[in-house]
Amino acid sequence: MEISSVTLRVLLLFFPGVLCALLVDALTSHRERTPVQFLTHSFALGLGSYLSLALVRDLAAALAKWLRLREPLDVTFFEALLNDHTRIAWREIALAGCVGLVLSSAISAMLNHNLIFRAANRLGVSRKAGDMDVWALLFGSQRGEMVVVRDLVRDMAYHGSVEAFSDSSEPAELLLKNVTVYRQSTAVKLYELERVYLARKVNDLVIEPVESSHSRS
Repeated sequence: MEISSVTLRVLLLFFPGVLCALLVDALTSHRERTPVQFLTHSFALGLGSYLSLALVRDLAAALAKWLRLREPLDVTFFEALLNDHTRIAWREIALAGCVGLVLSSAISAMLNHNLIFRAANRLGVSRKAGDMDVWALLFGSQRGEMVVVRDLVRDMAYHGSVEAFSDSSEPAELLLKNVTVYRQSTAVKLYELERVYLARKVNDLVIEPVESSHSRS
């Protein structure tokens, strides 16, 4: 497939946005993104990176003017995007990428802690819990906490702390540590293990959070 010079120019200019979108996807739990959603996120994050860079530049220029120093170069992204004859500033792309890494890290922290949805819930704007299924919502708040996982099909129960879990509930993957294994039907203790990896259909499991006062050391 032949790529036109205009397409290549846009791809180069929006490289910081693609980098940010990849980082946000890697650092957060979410439903699978469609190509259109990924491109939209890349576009928005790219614009956010350059706008943030322009704001930093304006602040630095104001400080330089006050100190009677040389002002930094203008951000030429928007001119380069609209005018094919404008030279691409490679250092500007690199700086926007660095700003984008900070921006995407902040966005990832907000998404992982559900800050936007918590604020919306408090203001009565929305009742949504976030862009994740109940599996991710449960274990996002239970990581490191003690739980009892009941395997109804195999008649087993696992008491341990959550170390890791899959992003999706299909299949449900769960890694527990400091685990005590019981027979589900009789509650008879069978053995203890340092770690247990479970990969089950989510309908086969019952997850019960355990109060911290009942946790083992």
